[in-house]
Amino acid sequence: MKIQTIIWVVLLMFLSGSGFSQDNGNNTTIELESEGVCLFKKGDSKQITKKLACFNAKKTAVELAGKYFKRKKLVEPYEHRKDEIYSILADEINEDIIKETWTSTGDISKYFVRIRVKFTPVDFIRAEILNLQYEKKEAKTALRKKMEPSIGKKIEPGHDLAHAYRLLRKAQWRVAIIYLDRLEMKYPNLGEIHLAKSIAYYAMHEIEAMKVSLEHACRLNTEEACDDLKKIKRLQEFNLDF
Repeated sequence: MKIQTIIWVVLLMFLSGSGFSQDNGNNTTIELESEGVCLFKKGDSKQITKKLACFNAKKTAVELAGKYFKRKKLVEPYEHRKDEIYSILADEINEDIIKETWTSTGDISKYFVRIRVKFTPVDFIRAEILNLQYEKKEAKTALRKKMEPSIGKKIEPGHDLAHAYRLLRKAQWRVAIIYLDRLEMKYPNLGEIHLAKSIAYYAMHEIEAMKVSLEHACRLNTEEACDDLKKIKRLQEFNLDF
């Protein structure tokens, strides 16, 4: 079931208590609230489940903050590096938990969290610098090591996903799939992993595999995957050669 993420822009002003912070440029601060969910099955880690739900909520908030700052010309559009930078920032930014609940249906439980988080343009710049540092380090990695990737134990879904997005940007499709397969073992209920896989499969013209990845991501409450599946269905209804 697709979960609608609701975001409230909480207006800040140091004097009046409403509106965006009136500092100019990189001192502009915005505060957002967003929601995230993550499924939990028997054998899963509750700690990881909570972190993934918070990551999902923070990634949504990062997207909205990025749109605001781009309109104000306070951050770069980032273009093909956006997913990498936004994923890293979702890990790096701190959140305040407002509400959290567990619900169960049969053998599957769902963890829901609502968070509040603050952003400045400098947060995006820091994430961009981190991404460049990772990219320079990865440039020295041999192909053999890329084909047999090791996944760190630290729970950093954003940093881990950012590596996958860098591989995708460089059109290293098979390497990306191998890496994402291993990442799935670390984060079995992170839908964005399967969304990233669908990008690689589409690039390799493996359409059925792409659809399977999107379906898996949608079942894990990844809204973008659910939207993509609806678009594919509409194309098929028009008998287009998809």
